[in-house]
Parts: sequence; C-alpha cells; structure tokens
Amino acid sequence: MKKCKDFREGERGNVLFLILIAVALFAALSYAVTQSTRSGGGSSEREQAILSGASMTQHPTALRTSIIRMVLSGTDVADLLFNPPSGFAALDTTRLVFHPNGGGAVFQQAPTDMMVGNGQGTWFYNPLWDIPQIGTDGAGGNDVIAFLPGVTQGVCEQVNDEFVINTASCTITNGAVPDIDTGVTVANIRVNMDDTFTFPVTNQEDLQGDGASCEAFSGQPSGCFFDGTDYVFFSALLER
Repeated sequence: MKKCKDFREGERGNVLFLILIAVALFAALSYAVTQSTRSGGGSSEREQAILSGASMTQHPTALRTSIIRMVLSGTDVADLLFNPPSGFAALDTTRLVFHPNGGGAVFQQAPTDMMVGNGQGTWFYNPLWDIPQIGTDGAGGNDVIAFLPGVTQGVCEQVNDEFVINTASCTITNGAVPDIDTGVTVANIRVNMDDTFTFPVTNQEDLQGDGASCEAFSGQPSGCFFDGTDYVFFSALLER
C-alpha cells in the first residue's frame, strides 16, 4: 500500500509541475502579445505594406502569363487589347487580354488598402516606355508595361526595398522613392493599350529616374517612382 501511495504522490507532483510550465508559457505568450501591441502603428503599417506589395505584384505576373500565351499562339503585340469587360462589344475577342477567347486574364482594380484615399486603384497598360537594359534598348525596344498610379508611399518604398532599387544617384523629394525625369511626359503613364490606341508608337520614353545620372530602374522589370503627383508602381508585362 505504501508503494501505491508513493506512486500517486509522485503522479500528483508531475501534474503540478506540468501545470506550472503551462502557466509560465501562457504568461510568456501574453507578454509577447502585449509587447507587440505596444510597439505602435509603425510595425503594423510596415506589415500591411509588405502584404499590399506582394498582392500588387501578383496581378502583373498573371497578366504576363496570359500575354505570352497569346503571343506564342500568333497574336501580334500591336494587336493586344486591354479593354475591360464593359468594352468588349464589337471587338475581336481573340485580341482581348481579359476575354476568355483571348488571354483569359482576370480584369481587376487594385485593392483599396494599398491606395492613397482608400479608393480602388486603376491599372494602365501601355507600350510608350522603354526600361533600359530590359529587352532591346533604343528604337523599337519599348516594353509593354503595367502602371498603377496612386499607391501609398509605404507600399512604394516597400516595393523598392524588395526589388533592391538603388536610389543613391537619384533625386528624392518624397520618401525613399526616386523621382521620374521631369522632362518626360508623365501623362503617358495613364494611357491604355485598348482599341483606341494607335500603332506604331512614336513617342517612346526611358524609364530610369530623373535624368542620366539616376539609373534606378535600369534592368529592373518592376519598381516604384514618384511622378511629381503620385507614387506609381510599374511592372514589365512584355520585354521587347
């Protein structure tokens, strides 16, 4: 009987020990959560910028796949149309990037959490720009690029950080984001490659920063710049 009693007392001791460990772990977890909460909004904002940046880059990636499929099946780059579903009527659907008969890509606007003013962002697709060291430089080397104007400064900075954009020789007026050359026609960012677009392209512009000294975007298929009004994300859809 004594051995049985000693065994039960030892068992109770083990249970008590496990309970104490559980209490200690719970206290440590509570402390960690409290400290995380007290760390302020900066950490939370950075985490949101990381998530938004990742989400933003997914759309061009999906479009790139659709466009390459269309080109490989015989669609000329000059025939690609980026009309939204509301503009499909009376068009050759095999040329439409967002139509099932064409590229089959999903038409979408950018989520509100990555845009200034918390409104949905509008994507623009055009071949008016040439990214140096991407595809062929010079005449005829302009790339098909997706632009998203109006993203937040935090998202813009996070994107450049992720893509290791070198801003050392660039003019910086708003956050750690390169200015675009004031000599270029920034309005060309907001031109859609739809059924109203005219080929051939005659007003190609370099996308590399503010002047010859800033080559932040040379060789970079994606990045983010400040155009004097908005922070603008870009991503090459077709390198030419």
